[in-house]
Amino acid sequence: MKFVALVSGGKDSFYSIQECVRNGHELVACAHLSPRKQNDEEDEESYMYQTAASECIPTLVEECLGVPLVLRECVGRSKNTSLVYDHDIEQSEEIEDEVEDLYELLLDVKRKFPEVKGISSGAILSTYQRTRIESVCGRLGLTSLGYLWRIGQQQTILECMLKDGIDAVLVKVTSPPGLMPRKHLNKSLGSLYYGGVFTRLKEKFDFHVCGEGGEYETLVLDCTLFKKRLVLTDTEIVEGFDGVGILKVIKCEAVVKDDGEIWSKEGPKLPQRIRETHDESEIEMMYNEILTDDGEIVDEKEMVPIEFKYLPQVKVMQGGLSSISEIVSQYIPKESDVTPSDDVEADLAVLEAKNIFQILRKTLETIQWTDEVQVGCAATPKDVVFVHLYLSNISHFAKINKYYSEFFGSILPPSRSCVSVGKIGARRVMMDCMVQRGSGEYMRILPDANVDKITCLSKVNSKFIVEHKKNPHHKLRENLHVQSISHYAPICVGPYSQANTLRSSLHFLAGQIGLNPGSMTLVDGGWSKQLLQSWRNAASVLDSLDGSSLEHIIGCVIYIGSDIFNQNIFQQCEELCEKAISCNGGITAGLVDEIQSGQGNEDYGGFEDYETYKAVMADQNIDVEQESTKSSPEISPYLMVAIPQMPVGAKSEVELICATRKAFGCLEMKKSLSWECCPPKFSASYVNNAKINWDSGYDGLQYENRETFLGQNDLVSVESTVRSIGNGCAAVALSSATSTSNGKSFLLHTDSILLEMLDSLVSLLEGSTGLGKFDTLNLKLFYIGEEGDDGSFLRSNLNAAVGCVWNSKPYSRKRHQMPAVSLVPVTAMKMCPCNSSGEQVLSMQLIATDLVHMESEMWIHHRA
Repeated sequence: MKFVALVSGGKDSFYSIQECVRNGHELVACAHLSPRKQNDEEDEESYMYQTAASECIPTLVEECLGVPLVLRECVGRSKNTSLVYDHDIEQSEEIEDEVEDLYELLLDVKRKFPEVKGISSGAILSTYQRTRIESVCGRLGLTSLGYLWRIGQQQTILECMLKDGIDAVLVKVTSPPGLMPRKHLNKSLGSLYYGGVFTRLKEKFDFHVCGEGGEYETLVLDCTLFKKRLVLTDTEIVEGFDGVGILKVIKCEAVVKDDGEIWSKEGPKLPQRIRETHDESEIEMMYNEILTDDGEIVDEKEMVPIEFKYLPQVKVMQGGLSSISEIVSQYIPKESDVTPSDDVEADLAVLEAKNIFQILRKTLETIQWTDEVQVGCAATPKDVVFVHLYLSNISHFAKINKYYSEFFGSILPPSRSCVSVGKIGARRVMMDCMVQRGSGEYMRILPDANVDKITCLSKVNSKFIVEHKKNPHHKLRENLHVQSISHYAPICVGPYSQANTLRSSLHFLAGQIGLNPGSMTLVDGGWSKQLLQSWRNAASVLDSLDGSSLEHIIGCVIYIGSDIFNQNIFQQCEELCEKAISCNGGITAGLVDEIQSGQGNEDYGGFEDYETYKAVMADQNIDVEQESTKSSPEISPYLMVAIPQMPVGAKSEVELICATRKAFGCLEMKKSLSWECCPPKFSASYVNNAKINWDSGYDGLQYENRETFLGQNDLVSVESTVRSIGNGCAAVALSSATSTSNGKSFLLHTDSILLEMLDSLVSLLEGSTGLGKFDTLNLKLFYIGEEGDDGSFLRSNLNAAVGCVWNSKPYSRKRHQMPAVSLVPVTAMKMCPCNSSGEQVLSMQLIATDLVHMESEMWIHHRA
């Protein structure tokens, strides 16, 4: 695409241009916000923009780079200092936030260059800067290009810059980390790095080698894209009383460069050059070995006012966590309800989706959060943390997205998994969601706000939010929403977020597919390469949250395309998943942020380094390298399901729930497994090689001999497994019913099997996690679906079974007892681990948690 580059004059913005061009984009112009004219008394810093050496920008862009420059003076100030910028927040003062200057600048860019579609920036680790650029781009319909975002460790990025021809000098330094104005200003970046200055400062002061902590700012004098070189002919060093020093450029000029090597955009992109620049870790090498394996298998009318006819199921936990399941339209629209078009089915799906959003809004407004009736504590769409969207056809989402975006908004949206499961009966759309009361407003409160004087909320909600805002140890909710195209992980522009984190305890990740982040296209090599890339993308997201890794998974669902499914694919998928998890998708957790393991020398058996540890152990006849291969991370249980479609034609998708790095570091993670055969009961379905007839039951099934019927109860086995963290904190349990009939037709005792699966899950939960059935947030039943089957028979049996196990009257849906239940049709499934051989016909996923207790446990054990 054609793009305009935001430039500050520094190394990052110009290196970003180079990487954009390398990725096939065309530079049209540059844009720059110059600092406002200040009085002598003023010395206010911008949180957003580099101001040093701004006077050189016209020469640098128009003469050296040879493209037009769009210039605007920055008159605003850093007012909204929250990590995420929301332009809808009212501006109480006459002076606007400085981000609005960027909006006006890019609006001017669009007027002058209407063909421009993208905006590049040099953000490496600054979430503050990235989210503001993304906010402005979103308002103007532009794509943010951020190819440097979390691409690698700072030292490696800097080495790549220098090797790729970035010649820059320091134009601003801050004294506390050790850079001195008169000693280091106007010195070349290369001489300071290769001379060891940055390395010594890093060891002594935890200095950010790329200057991401504000240690220094640079001015690029030359790079491979320049037609001329910038020469500073007259400069002056200005020192502040606080140790900050600035190189004031009085005069500069562009001079013709000597003939040299012509830069070519062809060649390896930055991720590959990053890998070539530093030694690959063991994890990365293992991942690259996996990638070499082939792994392929051969073979607009409005709906009428709402009348609740099919109520969604709601479970409310203490602390304001809630699950709302099986939200469907109260009406099934007909073709006569829409204007004739090329895609009537999509238009009908839109009508259902709009009705679903109305139902969800009404449900959020009426949830009773406590046993006492409280007025004014309603939730809003901003409080939704995660959305499961199930469609009859994935192509329908293109039209639904307009209303989805209007409902949830583009600022701090929920994470999402959107897949096609075919028609659920006659319905085209179904939605489940997770809600944390008050979390939307919680995240939108500015850091410097006086929380005791919050007046924008109801009194009840204000008290709830203030209580959590004052908690110095944990955050009620955090959000990761990266919209810039980069090499880090695929963008989320739906809108949906890569992840949402609750109470600093659990990460809920959006479904990850096998997109190449830099190009936003599916990787080559078929479903297996897509699956590995999905794991890599998930690992990148976890790493950017808090240095978490795939070792922290407590719940996982893997989707595989039905069109590639055969009897061998789950086995191959299982092998690929275990390899990817064991090497963390090829990502070294904590590397980019330089997060220490927190274990100190314990990583080396208490010795100061690996070589000493290895030598000492060798004296005791212990091969530490061989021992390390035996201690790979324990693989979390997961469920694989085959479904008709995923976004953009993907053949695989990974959906994760993970413990935070902080939780994993202080609470025990464990898993348990159980196995049972089902005893006989009465309700039945007919199973044969071709399909499962769920709609038979008491009066629809014909069989000749009752004795034969009862004698076949040993043809189904039930296995369950649970992964938990902490005692009474959080767990995800899975259960599967496997047919061991070896392809023979038989009768399936449905209510018996569902009861056995639930009993098994609850027994595991209560026996090994410290949680009980009343801590269950939601329960999903995956079943082999047939065209037109809406799961009514199974739903009826499941509701009865849940009511029985939860000691409640069937169908009463008592809020404090029953989990929120939903049914999801799939074409095939397999739980891992599973000892039974045969075809799995039913699977359950149960999520149980007490996040308030988990928050307390983390505080106690972390301090201990």
